[in-house]
This record gives sequence, structure tokens and C-alpha cells, in this order.
Amino acid sequence: RSGGKWYEMEQEWAKALSKKPPKKVAVQIEPVYSGDSLRPSYFDVTYKIGSRKEISVSIKNQPGG
Repeated sequence: RSGGKWYEMEQEWAKALSKKPPKKVAVQIEPVYSGDSLRPSYFDVTYKIGSRKEISVSIKNQPGG
């Protein structure tokens, strides 16, 4: 969804990958569950673009993050 945290993060990745030559984008996504729920409460996302410092964010599993 445009304007949400996921969207903004994906746009940053897409921009890096569209460079000539493309930058390396490494992403790790870890779902985090509450209790016995089968639906994640939030996601811990860690990513790195090229030689930049690694970035870690937590995104709630709801509209807009």
C-alpha cells in the first residue's frame, strides 16, 4: 500500500536494484507471533544495501505498518 512502511522499504530496495550496475540488496524477514496465534503480530526486518550500514525495523502486521 502506497505510503506504508512496507511500500517505502520496497521502493528503497527497488531503487537500489535499478542502479547501473545494480546494488546488492540483502533482506531478512522474521515473523513474530503472540501466544498461539497463527498470524504474525509484527515482522522484524533487517536489510543492507550495498556497503551501507545494516538497517533493522519492526513492522506491525496491520495497515500502514
